[in-house]
Amino acid sequence: MRRALPVLLLAALVLTAGCSFLGGGGTPTGADTPTPTASPTTTDSPTPTATPTPDTSQSFPAGYGESGVTDAETALSNHVDGLAGHQSFIVEINGSVAASNGTRALRQLQSVDIADDRALIAVNGTSGVERTSYFGDGKRYVRLDPPGENNTRYNVTNATLEPRGFTGSGFLAPVLTNASYGEANVTETANGTFYSYTATSVDRSAFRALLGPSVDPENVTRFDAGIVVDEEGIVRRMGYQAVVDRGDEQVVVRIDLRTYAIDEVDISPPPWLDEARQTDSS
Repeated sequence: MRRALPVLLLAALVLTAGCSFLGGGGTPTGADTPTPTASPTTTDSPTPTATPTPDTSQSFPAGYGESGVTDAETALSNHVDGLAGHQSFIVEINGSVAASNGTRALRQLQSVDIADDRALIAVNGTSGVERTSYFGDGKRYVRLDPPGENNTRYNVTNATLEPRGFTGSGFLAPVLTNASYGEANVTETANGTFYSYTATSVDRSAFRALLGPSVDPENVTRFDAGIVVDEEGIVRRMGYQAVVDRGDEQVVVRIDLRTYAIDEVDISPPPWLDEARQTDSS
């Protein structure tokens, strides 16, 4: 399962000795998503605000129930297959690591236009190499913009667009699989019904998958998580944060995933495409 942005890249980079980040530029086109009122937030604890619906006849997306995730594999498959069945979508992943020496952040915007067989993947970091990838015409064009002047370079390879690889499934899987959730908060909106869940516990053995292999699970002193799912079973919002002891300081890791602009994305070739094609030797 391809993940253009490795799970917990930023946590692994900051919690270990190395502190380098990858980044990039470019913003795909897409309308803003309708934001459900039960969206979790990773600013503090991702706690939904809607009032739980006591109606026991309430139906839930496959893989979910009144008291959380009932089948993690089904829930993840419905998210991936649901997005892949639409014409287009955007998955945005934001992460940050706050330590005594400052905060580092990473943002990846995965804009996929399945109908036109195009995608634009833009990565923006606090510092480091800037990277934008464009998929089109059976190729992947990568623009790298390291800091400094006249450092731009390109890489072109033959590639087939695989929309399922850009649905954020690698981030969602450990959260769906290893956390237990409380009662569903069901919110009816003009844009549909949204089901929000807040984690009540987590399997501590999963912290290495969630926070990076260098993290000792015993050093995690707090973990909060929440998810918002729509009627199709597509995860519209997932967020979690952890507080990790590291020697004489505490590090706060936050990850937030949003899915939006479903069937509303129209990707045009980037302005640098002709320049990138000049470097194509395939």
